[in-house]
Amino acid sequence: MKRRILFAVAGLVTAALVPGAAQATAPVACAGTVQLTGTSNTQVRVAAGNTFVEFDFTGLHDICLADGSRVTGTLTGHLVQRTSADGDLSIRFDEILAYGGGTLGFRGEASLTDGAWQSHVQSVGAGTGPLAGMHGQGSFWFTGPTSLADVIHYVYAP
Repeated sequence: MKRRILFAVAGLVTAALVPGAAQATAPVACAGTVQLTGTSNTQVRVAAGNTFVEFDFTGLHDICLADGSRVTGTLTGHLVQRTSADGDLSIRFDEILAYGGGTLGFRGEASLTDGAWQSHVQSVGAGTGPLAGMHGQGSFWFTGPTSLADVIHYVYAP
């Protein structure tokens, strides 16, 4: 009983302190695809048995809007990949998704260690224009050399 009261009080405090928290939607899963369409400014260096590759990229990415529609936005970003001598891999990237005059930032990371893939991507900031108030996090995986699939759980706040 005390635990329920504590959670109820915590929820009320959160709703009072965070504007729009009470009106945010429940997370909505959005399965999408990413297609890299170009790379530039590629740099490769080797250090301590690791190969580092970094580049700027452009691409297309599916996103689900608050009204339930799926649209395709454009991406620009920067990626850094580290591959160790034993084949382990790590990836970090920052990107900006643009759609309909609005933008939403994302940050992601992934690793491949002993054959096990782990990834995480999340939105950064609140977005602008038709992407304002969107927040998301999820995972991604490669489906080809320049294509990926993802599932991002979005929350839409007014």
